[in-house]
Amino acid sequence: QMAVSSTVLSSVLLLSSLAALASAAADSCYINSSGFTCCDKNLEKAMHSAMSGRDLLASADDIQRKAEKSLGGKFETVVALDDFAYKSHFKEGKTCKIEKNGQYALAWQP
Repeated sequence: QMAVSSTVLSSVLLLSSLAALASAAADSCYINSSGFTCCDKNLEKAMHSAMSGRDLLASADDIQRKAEKSLGGKFETVVALDDFAYKSHFKEGKTCKIEKNGQYALAWQP
């Protein structure tokens, strides 16, 4: 019975992952090399180039500044030392989450 439950749980997790990927693909989002959802290649590039590995606030400031300069408009950013869950509203595909040198970053345009 436990093996069946484990198999059912694995199947449910697999199906929900596939549904999330299909949904992301429909919105022109993709799974980046960090394994997170990103919806704008230019934003992802700006985030990677902005993250210097300094303290968290400096990384958040640098990402925000670089995203706003290269993509226009205002951006919100979160940077942490561990992975985190989030739910946000974002404008026209302008959202991305990455990991670089042990820092996890999320940026989005509200």
